[in-house]
Amino acid sequence: MVAAPLRGLSGWLYAAAQRDVKQAKFLSARRIVVICAGQGDTDRVNGKDMIATDNGFHEVVGLVADADAAASRLIGALGYVQCHAGAVPPGALALTGMAPDAGAREVLIAHPDAARGSIRMISVEGAPAPLMRDGAQAWDSGGIFDINIRALTDIAALHHGLGTAGYRAHAPITDWDFGTLSVREVVETDADGLCIALMQRVHPPLAGYDGIGGNASWVFNSTQVVPDFAAARALFVDHLGWVPVQETEGFAGNAGGANCMGLPPSLAATIPMRIGIYQAQGRMEGSVEVISFGCGGNDFAAARPPQRGWAGLRFPVSDLDAFVRAMAAAECEVSARHTFEWAPYGAVEAVAAITPWGARFEALRPI
Repeated sequence: MVAAPLRGLSGWLYAAAQRDVKQAKFLSARRIVVICAGQGDTDRVNGKDMIATDNGFHEVVGLVADADAAASRLIGALGYVQCHAGAVPPGALALTGMAPDAGAREVLIAHPDAARGSIRMISVEGAPAPLMRDGAQAWDSGGIFDINIRALTDIAALHHGLGTAGYRAHAPITDWDFGTLSVREVVETDADGLCIALMQRVHPPLAGYDGIGGNASWVFNSTQVVPDFAAARALFVDHLGWVPVQETEGFAGNAGGANCMGLPPSLAATIPMRIGIYQAQGRMEGSVEVISFGCGGNDFAAARPPQRGWAGLRFPVSDLDAFVRAMAAAECEVSARHTFEWAPYGAVEAVAAITPWGARFEALRPI
C-alpha cells in the first residue's frame, strides 16, 4: 500500500508494479496453454480454450508495409516465434473495413511460453498506405498509441534490439526510483507507426515469471491517448462493465520533468494528466489504458485501415450480442458481423467497434 499519494506517471508506475506481483503469482499458479504449441500438442490454444475469453485482449493487430519483414524484425528483437503465416481471410479484411478481395498477408508472432499477448502483422497488396498517426506526438489523441511489453532482465538490451530493428525512442530510458521500488521505461516507434513501450522492474525483483523465458514478456497492455477521459472511462466501466485496474491523475513529468513521452522536461511537470487502466476481470493482462493530457494537440481519431500502425485489439468473447449492445450504447461505430478462420485458433463470428477516439476493438466468438 502506498504510504503517501503519488501523482502522475510516477504514481501509475508504482501502483502498476505493486499489481505485477499479484498478477504474476496468478499467472504462475494456473495452467498455461501456449499460443504456438505444436500440432497435436494438447496444450495448443484453440478458440474455445483461451484464457483471454471475457478476460482482456488476446492479440494486437498491426498494419505494416511488409508483414514478413515487420514480424522478422520483432522476432529478432524480442525473442518471439512465428506461429502462423498466410493470406488474410476475406471476412477478416471486411472486419477492418477493407474490401474482402483486397488481398493481404498476415504473420502471427508470440512469446514461445505465453498463453496470450501475441502480435498479428498484416500487409495489404500494393503500395504502402500512409500512417494512421502520421506526424503524431505522444500526447496527440486518436487510435491506438502503443502496446506494452515487460523487460524481464535487461531493458537496455531490449531497447538496443528494437533500435537495431528500426525503432526510435521518444526519450531516453527513464528511471523512476521511489525508494522501496525502482522501475525503468522507454517508448519507441518504427517506420510503420508501431509504438512499443518497454518497462522493467529494477527492485524488488518481479516475482512469478520463472516459467517465462527470454528478456521480453508477452504484450500485456495497450495505451490510447484520448481527448475526453470521462467519456472513455464511461465506455469501459459503465457500458462494458470492466473493472478499473488503476486510476490516477497528476502531471506528465516526475520531479525535474523526467518523462518517457518526449515532453520537454521544463513543461512536463506542469501538464495535467489522467490515466486509467481497465480490464474485464480487473487484471493487468490484456488490459486497456487511456491517458488524457491537459496540453491539447492534434487528433487522429478519423484514421482507418489500410493506413499503417496499430489497427486493433482482438478480444475473445462468449457473448457477441452483449458486446455489440454495450459499444453501440457508448456511441461507437459498430461493424456488420463477419465469419472467418482466425488462424490458428478456428472459425469465429466477429464484429468491430470503433471508439469515439478512433481505437478499434474486435470481438470474436468461436463457432
